[in-house]
Amino acid sequence: MICISINQESRRLALADMVNAGRQCDLIEIRLDRFAKPADVGELLTAKQKPVIMTCRRSQDGGHFSGSEEERLALLRHCIISKVEYVEIEMDVADQIRPFPGAKRVISYTNLRETPADLAEIYEEARTKNPDVIKIMTLARTPEEAWPLVQILAKPALPTVAVGLGRPGLMLSVLGKKMGSPWTYAALERGMEAYPGEPTVHALQSVYHYPAIERNTRLIGVTGFTELEYVTVGILNAAMLQLDISARCLPLGVGNSRLFRKVMEAVHLAAVVVDEPNRHALLDIPAELDSAARQCESVDLLLPHDQKWHGYNLLCRAAVAALEATVRDSVQTTHHSPFTTHSSSSDKPLEGRTVMVVGVNATARALAYGIKKRGGALIIASHNRQAAHALAQQLDCRFVQFEALYTTMHEIIVICDEQGAAHEVSGPARPLTTVRGSSSLTARQPVHSGYLRSGMTVMDLTQLPRKSQFLREAQSRDCRVVEPRQILLELALLQIHLIAGQECPRERLQDVLTELVEFEEE
Repeated sequence: MICISINQESRRLALADMVNAGRQCDLIEIRLDRFAKPADVGELLTAKQKPVIMTCRRSQDGGHFSGSEEERLALLRHCIISKVEYVEIEMDVADQIRPFPGAKRVISYTNLRETPADLAEIYEEARTKNPDVIKIMTLARTPEEAWPLVQILAKPALPTVAVGLGRPGLMLSVLGKKMGSPWTYAALERGMEAYPGEPTVHALQSVYHYPAIERNTRLIGVTGFTELEYVTVGILNAAMLQLDISARCLPLGVGNSRLFRKVMEAVHLAAVVVDEPNRHALLDIPAELDSAARQCESVDLLLPHDQKWHGYNLLCRAAVAALEATVRDSVQTTHHSPFTTHSSSSDKPLEGRTVMVVGVNATARALAYGIKKRGGALIIASHNRQAAHALAQQLDCRFVQFEALYTTMHEIIVICDEQGAAHEVSGPARPLTTVRGSSSLTARQPVHSGYLRSGMTVMDLTQLPRKSQFLREAQSRDCRVVEPRQILLELALLQIHLIAGQECPRERLQDVLTELVEFEEE
């Protein structure tokens, strides 16, 4: 079930939210401590359209009740004898509010500061309080903090709801559904989240496919919590639905690689889609690597096969395919470029064309490898001279200092590092991350769009899934732009083919992309 929490101070607004929530969820949590004036429990029960959970939280648990503790306990007892479907009661006062027929007691433990090391013992103590449901809510900002909650969900002794306050909390929502948790929490809409990272009911239903997840559903790990990973989850889940495959995505943080291995094993993941910051860090997990992953020293997809993990780098193929499609289309409408060393064929449109790749991160390594393999005349540009030189040696290509890209002839520029793209206004940027994860000590200047010339081809992967300001400037200067949606589409098709062993209709994925991201009309 999906539970929406009502957090209004006004009785009128709370009643309106109950009506709205009742159309979208299975269960409604009413926060009695949020009301500016004492709540009328009877009126709330008369107005409800779905089963409710009544809570009245103390300040130490994130609540706002202004009365005495005796008044708060009396209010909870009143909820019990009013036969509210669920009443949340803190574990340390559970003995003061006895069970009553017709109402179920949710025995809760809340810790807003941390996930304590003795959480398993706390859970066992909650079991002694004659609960109908146990609810554990702790601060879980990292995968390490969320791990004890995962362990509880894996083998719950009683119906258990685990809430992680932080980005990993989304993982607990999806995992809890598979493990049989009676409900999870969601915000009614954006801006009404009870805590940072709480999903909306729309996202849970339409993107994460929460209602479709069952005990036999295989889970595909997707690491990272940016908008790009959100879109990735939406595309893959839509594909699994289209292909009638009982598999859905599980959002994951990585953190410590040893702990991540434990999560992979405990959940029996069917695959892992790896986000850019972790593509080199997780390189030691697969026993076998495809040629692209081995050459790039980064993996963006992990698949189990014959009791061991295999690693792939699909981005190089997907992004290069999108780049080639753009160049191929341009060849049919434009004259021969003065920067091209020789004519390129429609089969290999990059052959002989000078391509400047900006950056040395995992994305840059993948694109550089793919472009070189397809015959492009490759140049690496970076603020990090040592890393650029090493990558150029590995790929047997040229490298230039970042500032030299303005005076080095090229007809295609591919920006892979988030410092590589800028509008006309520049400023200090974050330190450049190298392929080994180290950082430079000085501020870096991004590429200025003012140097772009009509007829150049521009690809920018730094703002996926959206179009960067640099790409917009390129379009205004009559450059050919590789659309982010095309890159994501090509990548999704490759991922789905390897994960599912089937092909998903391209048109369906295009529709999903349009729904997930508001692509502006050109």
